[in-house]
Amino acid sequence: MDIFYHWKDFALDVKEGRIGTLGSDGAMLEQLKERLPRKVWTFTTPKGRKDRLQLIGSFLITESKPVSFVPKWKHNLFYDAASPRSVLYTDSALPEKIDEVSDYFNRRFNATGKFSLHGEKGIREMEADVVRGFENLVQGYATVQLMDGLAGML
Repeated sequence: MDIFYHWKDFALDVKEGRIGTLGSDGAMLEQLKERLPRKVWTFTTPKGRKDRLQLIGSFLITESKPVSFVPKWKHNLFYDAASPRSVLYTDSALPEKIDEVSDYFNRRFNATGKFSLHGEKGIREMEADVVRGFENLVQGYATVQLMDGLAGML
């Protein structure tokens, strides 16, 4: 099992140095952590496309707090920003990639074709079959190790 995390404040959190942690004030994140997930997949809503998803990255979950950890949320999830398995997807802002990712999750998470990302609905479990299918979908997407990609953003 992995975690789906809609990272609403991605740019702000990066700018403020909040690397290695994601969080929520609701209890869903704690419930998912109890199931010992291996990765967290992060997404944002592209500007001007409120019903679509853009893949940000996939990060290896760890128990260790980052050295620079400053709590922002009631519940926190830590990821290993330095791991070679923690990556940013560099071409995921392309319209066709946004459509692929959005369509994949719309089919998996909501029978009506659209799903909500408000509040706790922006944090979901990704069972093994969903993870495998999604990994197959994005295997050809360009990636860069997370810290290398963030260095290029700052």
